[in-house]
Amino acid sequence: TMHIHEETYHWNSPLKTRGATRAVILHHAAADGASAQDIHRQHQNNGWSGIGYHYYVRKTGEVFRGRPEHAVGTHAAGRNGDTIGVCFEGNFQHDTMPPAQFAAGAALLANILTRCPGLPLLRHRDVCQTACPGQHFPFEALKEEAEMTQERFNEMAGRWLESLGKLLPSDWSAEA
Repeated sequence: TMHIHEETYHWNSPLKTRGATRAVILHHAAADGASAQDIHRQHQNNGWSGIGYHYYVRKTGEVFRGRPEHAVGTHAAGRNGDTIGVCFEGNFQHDTMPPAQFAAGAALLANILTRCPGLPLLRHRDVCQTACPGQHFPFEALKEEAEMTQERFNEMAGRWLESLGKLLPSDWSAEA
């Protein structure tokens, strides 16, 4: 199961609720060693409410919640109102992603796609003028792994529901 570390943040201003979710945008922190709280403070220093991302994936493979998933983010100008922002620790202009971080990121993305099927995964640079998430960010491999994991989950869930149907009496209904 997906373990997400819950952080307690003190926000500079109230968060707004996002009206729709149309994509997941992937970022890099462009820095090593920053905790989710460090990014929260850095984003507050930018004049924002706090951490602009919804999730932060450390090199160790730990995943931290940033903003609540239902909140408007501050991570991609022009797309904050309809996207989930996921940031990966590191600078992928230079670094390569460690296996633990890759596995955790793929699992997180699969978890999001299972709850919100069909959401496109985008890089920050696909929607804004930026190099983010860096030339060595394993975008295609992460996307492929997340989508395969989500498909396997859906197949398993389908098989489970099918087997459950075989166990129930044919006259069973939810109204009974």
